[in-house]
Amino acid sequence: MRTISYSFYKGKRQKENVTVTPQKITYKDKLTGYGYHLENESNAVILCFGGSFYVAYNTVGIFAPYYDVPFLSVDYYGTQDSLGKMNLRSMQASAEDFYDWVKDKYPDRKIIVVGHSYGCGMAAYLASVRQCDQLFLVAGFRDLSDLYNKMVPIFLGPLKVFISDNIDVAEYAEKTTCKVTVIGSEKDKTLGNDLQIKLAESYKTADVKIFPDIEHEHYLTDKRVISLIQKTVE
Repeated sequence: MRTISYSFYKGKRQKENVTVTPQKITYKDKLTGYGYHLENESNAVILCFGGSFYVAYNTVGIFAPYYDVPFLSVDYYGTQDSLGKMNLRSMQASAEDFYDWVKDKYPDRKIIVVGHSYGCGMAAYLASVRQCDQLFLVAGFRDLSDLYNKMVPIFLGPLKVFISDNIDVAEYAEKTTCKVTVIGSEKDKTLGNDLQIKLAESYKTADVKIFPDIEHEHYLTDKRVISLIQKTVE
């Protein structure tokens, strides 16, 4: 299951239907990603972790145009042009090194972190180990059993221990101090609205926004979700 999850970020994944051409960034010697509006004056920057197939190029090229602030994404070590081996620790290191580059370049701006689907894992992790101002978890999960059981429902109860490199968002929640908003939809058949309510309960305090009609792939292009995020960058 881990191999399948990782494969979504490897190989030729750049989409042709991007709205803008992202600017490639080297965050560290072996870590790269993309950004847009990098020189725009603003009060905030957005760090976005896309879901499956949404490598940094796609995440920025499709979602960045909705915002007038610097919008950046990272390709985990071992994926795309980032060198190394992809595993849980290298994904966490990717998020940390990504943040540190952004904080150095934009030292006085609010850090808004957005994660969608699988990307919620590292978005939540980052907010638990670095100072962020707002975390958006869009169609998120508590740990990887919530994702894997949608495909093969075998990781139940104590059997969760057999998940390699489990991304435990519920554990990250205990160390998170920034504002948190969890977004879901009644029409989401992948990670449903009931799960989003349970995810929000992992945090000490979290706002929950459940929409009636957004499908799993369409959150970050929906004007209502965009509006929620835009309000935090003003």
